[in-house]
Amino acid sequence: MKPNVSDVVGLVYPCSFPVKVFIRPEPGVEERLQDLVRGHLQPEAPLEVERRSSTTGKYLCLTLTFIAEDEAHLTRITTAIGADPGVVLSL
Repeated sequence: MKPNVSDVVGLVYPCSFPVKVFIRPEPGVEERLQDLVRGHLQPEAPLEVERRSSTTGKYLCLTLTFIAEDEAHLTRITTAIGADPGVVLSL
């Protein structure tokens, strides 16, 4: 049975939200992205960072996990990440 559109529930805020970011491993890019995200968070809010290099080492995948306070907060952060010149792709 297909759910009704009104039965579909989105995120419940505040919630933990991971953003995957693919960057070239250039000096300063990772630190800049972490500073960018932290600038949108409360001073005591956690930011978890996981790193994985591609098999060739050409790219670095970061997973930045933070607490999104509401949809607008999440949109501000993901938009800022995607606009950074060091970001190849963000999901």
